[in-house]
Amino acid sequence: MPDRVPAAVGLIRLDIPAPDIDLHRVAERNGCRLVHTVRTNARPFVTAHALARYAAEFDARAVIVPGYSHARDIRRIITENAALITPSRVYPRGFRWHREDTACGGER
Repeated sequence: MPDRVPAAVGLIRLDIPAPDIDLHRVAERNGCRLVHTVRTNARPFVTAHALARYAAEFDARAVIVPGYSHARDIRRIITENAALITPSRVYPRGFRWHREDTACGGER
């Protein structure tokens, strides 16, 4: 019987400080199973392509990040295709970003 827990991929930007967060626990707390983590310091375009590749390969329903800043540059692309999960908030697939979300670097 196949595992029914939705898959998730992690994203860690190496050029951004990451708090000591266990992405597996964040995934579990949100009903997901972390299957792969993309670690990159590439520009947003390349990061989005790498993330899309692994998300498609594992049929991921969510992207888990250690903090909003790790996904900020590609948040719209992520939420067009999957949920974006930070340790403190879930942005569901299809989340509608507002102007104030793009003007400030922090979580809301």
